[in-house]
Amino acid sequence: MSAIIDIIVPVFGTVAVGWVLGRTLLTGEGLRGLTQVAFYSLFPALLFRSMAKVRLEALEPDIIVVFFGTGLLLYFLLMPLGRALGMKLGDQSVFALSGTFSNGVGIGIPFITYAFGEAGLVPLLMIISVNSLIMLTLCSFLLESGSGGGGGRLLAKLGGAALMMMKHPVIPSIFAGLAWAELTSWVPSLAIPVVIDKVLHALALAAPPCGLIMAGASLAHVGLKEHWQPAAVATAVKLAVVPLMVWAAGRYLFTLDPLWLTVATLNAALPAGANVYLVAQLYRTSVGLATNAVVISTGASVFTLSVVLLLLGVQTR
Repeated sequence: MSAIIDIIVPVFGTVAVGWVLGRTLLTGEGLRGLTQVAFYSLFPALLFRSMAKVRLEALEPDIIVVFFGTGLLLYFLLMPLGRALGMKLGDQSVFALSGTFSNGVGIGIPFITYAFGEAGLVPLLMIISVNSLIMLTLCSFLLESGSGGGGGRLLAKLGGAALMMMKHPVIPSIFAGLAWAELTSWVPSLAIPVVIDKVLHALALAAPPCGLIMAGASLAHVGLKEHWQPAAVATAVKLAVVPLMVWAAGRYLFTLDPLWLTVATLNAALPAGANVYLVAQLYRTSVGLATNAVVISTGASVFTLSVVLLLLGVQTR
């Protein structure tokens, strides 16, 4: 119960503050500005400082296999389900993404930080570092296929989508932190100047609350749209099936470290990320479905994440 009070209440309380700000003070243009500040300064500082303390040998690659093996399996199971519901290929891909893509940055980073501190960020950032690269690139490829592009064009779009994901400020920050950690292990006298580290530390402290406000304000601007039934199905898969399968794979197939297993499961239980809505908007495909999936899963995750915390026995006191 302490975990619910110490994690759920501050996380979703801050999301609620963001929602109020989005309904009153933050215009669409203001939200875009806040998003740029968060993704190009606050989160990179947090991610770099966190990963700069980690040695490569301390990482567990199995978490990638567990998380994305499960995610990809469910993605390709949701595709025929979408087809059975009468969806075309592009709609199926958005439907599948809605049921598998977690909001690991905006909500996941604050959530895990409040629960486990920097130790919990290491496994989470491993997942985040390839989340967009794999899932969004796959969805973009399928959306291009659904639009009827030629084979050469599809390959070019696939490569372009992967390159775009690698250019996202979150991913380079993670790898830069790891590279710095390895460099300082070879040159022990090398260190970030104290003044610069203080700036990075100040930016890093602002990242979690800013991310939550950003998530809440985004919900205020997105709102509910049509096609709520398939969105509800995707939400059920995202909040119940995905975390259960990730936990089972990490517990029985790969025997992950307990902390890493807990973080992977909690990340799997997060609501659908805003990128689902952005991809749908970009391709003008199933925008209503994606919108509802983000809104419904975010609201429902208040309860499902509380249950997952209790089942995993997470304690903060």
